Amino acid sequence: MAVKEFYEAIEVDPADVLKRFGGSEAMLEKFLKKFLADGTFAQLSEAVAAGDQELTFRAAHTLKGLAGNFDLLKLQSLAAKIVERYRANDFDAIPALFAQTKECYEFTVASLNRFLC
Repeated sequence: MAVKEFYEAIEVDPADVLKRFGGSEAMLEKFLKKFLADGTFAQLSEAVAAGDQELTFRAAHTLKGLAGNFDLLKLQSLAAKIVERYRANDFDAIPALFAQTKECYEFTVASLNRFLC
């Protein structure tokens, strides 16, 4: 099924996330499609571009949780690094981390579109 192919493409075993969704690939697919419509990444992009540190933190923290809910592990890890740098007051590191996050997000979205849409 498309969900398993998507997770293979992003190098994640879908077993845990499927358990979270009651074993239903159809339900997981439905919510993954909602992920595509979520505006959190756009908020993060705008916040980083504007240099708004507080909004960057909130959007990165939200993205971290959202990605974690779907076992989008690489995306979750990168968003977590932005959160960590914010908490360490290392704001200069955030733009480079955001660039990596953007690349990972775009790959994730492209993979979702290829397998689920």
